[in-house]
Amino acid sequence: MPASDAAFGTRGTMPHHGKGAMDDAPGYPGDPPTTSAASEERWDGPRSERLGVAPPRIPEATSAWLHVVSGASVPALSRAVFELAARFLAGGHRVLLVDGAPKLRLHERFDRESRWGLIECLGGGLPVLGLVQDSGRLGLYLLALGTPDSTADWRCLGRQLEAARPHFGRVVIALDPGAPAVIGQALAGIHLEGWWPQGGSEARRAAGIGGRLGIQFADLNLDTMLVPRLEALDARVWGLLAPAVSPGDPDARPPEGEPIGAPQSEAPAPEVEDAGPPVSIDSDPRVRERLRFLLWTRQLGGAEGKPVPVGAERPGAEEGP
Repeated sequence: MPASDAAFGTRGTMPHHGKGAMDDAPGYPGDPPTTSAASEERWDGPRSERLGVAPPRIPEATSAWLHVVSGASVPALSRAVFELAARFLAGGHRVLLVDGAPKLRLHERFDRESRWGLIECLGGGLPVLGLVQDSGRLGLYLLALGTPDSTADWRCLGRQLEAARPHFGRVVIALDPGAPAVIGQALAGIHLEGWWPQGGSEARRAAGIGGRLGIQFADLNLDTMLVPRLEALDARVWGLLAPAVSPGDPDARPPEGEPIGAPQSEAPAPEVEDAGPPVSIDSDPRVRERLRFLLWTRQLGGAEGKPVPVGAERPGAEEGP
């Protein structure tokens, strides 16, 4: 029996050593009260805690720098890679996508070369940063698989990824469901997260990738990444960056009497340079006479509804200047 199994009894169970000092120690804050014969307190916390169901994990909410993703089919795996890339790009990280699946051909999604890549780094000792390609999207980079016929020492995978860690905030490596166990051994001790397309738990258990690599794979929701294309990646990033507004949110509704789409605040009026004191019209008799004539024509036209005759006498015409 392995040492780890001996320490824990059977795999997945804790050995029972009898009653000890820790049994009488108070629990941590927030622990549910225990039920005893004298007191029948009941734990009425959230249903997920009462049933022992762990809440779903979110990729951008974890602090792991390495994310391992796999899937039962090439389209599902490609969508999962694009979904993770969009989430990390929206979080402001520089992202490196590593193609470790011979069937994926991730370079074709970005129209990039596959001649040099991960296989050459593992077999030929070439540096990872020298073979990283620009994906055509800001902050997103690609390390293709390389030549599949070449010999690769997968035991060096962890060391190669560690060399790229200082230059990228998140590293996403895609693996086939039948990835060998040596990959899990090479990634042992690295802070990572594993992801599998949601709804494929049966295929994941059938592939046995979790037990083979020693990585716990969580479900990844792909409802918003329908096709693994660059246009869908861009739309997903912008959708994550845009503020989420609920239709039922009262703060998002316009005030009463204000039409939908009306501006929330009027633009400030442009500043006008000071032109000095206003001009006094009384200083010029000709300007005063002109204004009186315009006022008389408006009053006469509005009262009778007729145009003012050409020969009509103007008021004040007899007055001198």
